[in-house]
Amino acid sequence: MQIKFELVTYDEVLDKFELDENIYLLEIDEEQEKTYNLLKNTDLHLYNWFKESDFFIDWIKKEVYPSSIGKKFAINSINDIGFFRFYFFKVTSGDSHYDYFKKLFDIHEESQWQDREVVGEEILKALALKKQELIIELKEDVIQEITQPS
Repeated sequence: MQIKFELVTYDEVLDKFELDENIYLLEIDEEQEKTYNLLKNTDLHLYNWFKESDFFIDWIKKEVYPSSIGKKFAINSINDIGFFRFYFFKVTSGDSHYDYFKKLFDIHEESQWQDREVVGEEILKALALKKQELIIELKEDVIQEITQPS
């Protein structure tokens, strides 16, 4: 099975994400496909599975961002399952984004008349932490030597 990825790069100095304009294709094996199919309806579980998978990070290092140790990026979409709202949410974002984050962060509106900006600011505070969790940093592989007792 082939998985389509769109990525965003993270600029730590500006604390800003920028869309990587490329689309990347990753071929996964049957076992990985089973896991993908189990997780595809739970977006953050799917995201975290890729983020924590050695095969995904190795593919990124070899095929997507070679020679880019230290580069920080995040997944913008996986087969059209979008995560853009995490990186580009604004107080003026649409209702579907508000509803998603209110549910995700367990934010309750005091009334239907509560100012949208107040809720938006609360979402932005919670997102500041969540964004950091979503960032993937390419690190060098560390090989530990096993020493034999003499």
